[in-house]
Amino acid sequence: MLFLIALVFALITAFLLDKPMKKCPAAFYITAAVLTVASVAVLQSDIEISSRFVREYVIGIFSRGALGAAFWAVVMWAGALPNGSAPIKKLMPIRGELSITAAILTLSHVITYGIQYISNFVKGRTGSDFVLTSIVSLVMVLIMIPLTVMSFKAVRRKMNAKTWKKIQRTAYIFYALIYVHILVLFVPKAQQGREGYFLSVLVYSAVFVGYAVMRIRKYYVLKKKPESNLIPNIVCACAVIVPLSITGVFSYERSSAPEKTVASSAEAPAVFTFEPATTAPKATTAVTAVSSLSTSSATDKKTETEVTSTASSADKTETTAVTSSETVTTTAETAGEEKTSEEVPEQHEEPAAENHVEDVTEPAVTYKYKNGEYTASAEGYAGKVHVKMTIENDTITSISAWADDDDPEYFNDAMNKVIPQIAGNLSADVDACSGATYSSKGIMEAAKKALEQAMN
Repeated sequence: MLFLIALVFALITAFLLDKPMKKCPAAFYITAAVLTVASVAVLQSDIEISSRFVREYVIGIFSRGALGAAFWAVVMWAGALPNGSAPIKKLMPIRGELSITAAILTLSHVITYGIQYISNFVKGRTGSDFVLTSIVSLVMVLIMIPLTVMSFKAVRRKMNAKTWKKIQRTAYIFYALIYVHILVLFVPKAQQGREGYFLSVLVYSAVFVGYAVMRIRKYYVLKKKPESNLIPNIVCACAVIVPLSITGVFSYERSSAPEKTVASSAEAPAVFTFEPATTAPKATTAVTAVSSLSTSSATDKKTETEVTSTASSADKTETTAVTSSETVTTTAETAGEEKTSEEVPEQHEEPAAENHVEDVTEPAVTYKYKNGEYTASAEGYAGKVHVKMTIENDTITSISAWADDDDPEYFNDAMNKVIPQIAGNLSADVDACSGATYSSKGIMEAAKKALEQAMN
């Protein structure tokens, strides 16, 4: 969808503003440069843009390279259309200006993702497609820069015409690498059922495969000059339809089953597991030196509780207090001397030793959150963010998170910063990750919703 919007914008610029572009190309270059710098600056800063539309369709059209690719598509097709046709008359006079504008707009994508790729390389994040996309991107930049420089009229006039034309033919390699770059990035996401990527693969394939077929057709017609174009047209139609169908089937293969789509949207989510802390309150237990004597009665089968407190004094006096439900008997034995009656408590008095023999009842524990597993979703940078958490006794024991369409690198940074804070604080009100603000806030909002579900 983003590329279609960009393509419409590029076509409007090329066909309606062709004369101003031819007359004053510098104004278009400066505008493209300002927009490129602005998009890069916004993405590298901590500026928060709440509107997803602005993030995806206003800034994303530059940072994701959609607008640059759309201008390159116009430049490509300008060389593939039949000579003498109306579009050729419009586009060929400004083809050089269009290519320079396309290169400037592409720099937004190159800088944004170049910084990201360098950061990933430093941090050791090299996925399965990292090496391939890095090599393809580097070769594309190395081809694009000299071609762009040679597209300026002042440079072109100083070069030999044949040399200039030979170097410009490397543009075919550049166009092919754009398509390879897109397939490497988009096909896996289309196979996972990510929203919009299957359509994007089909649209890009139609543009680039269609261009290749039409360019070969044009060469054949100019070289062979056939009496009828019917056979070349039929061959070209098949040459477009067959690879487009194969690409579509290959991209749609894994997402054809609904259950796979659901599973793949949460494929390999990052799971954070935490050791549960001891949250149950400790019961206070009285520690007493007690020796118990049990007496059984055959008539009522009741067990009498007897408590004997023993204390040793300097003169080796031993006192034993035995209390039953009906009788309290105190016997004091010394080394030959009898204790005075003052040491014997009266029958209606309760000995002090019994004060701590009472049963200790453990207080009921009240938790803020219910135990269980809870899942919630929120808006991330470019799609939904999902969080699943497990709660046990007011402790988050594990959290898993995944995103439908956020950039994995940014999302991983956000998870590593935000999720441990959420688990430690048992709250979603934590600090966001700098550089991944939108992904961070998506995780925080989803976690907040999950905690609200678990609230007692």
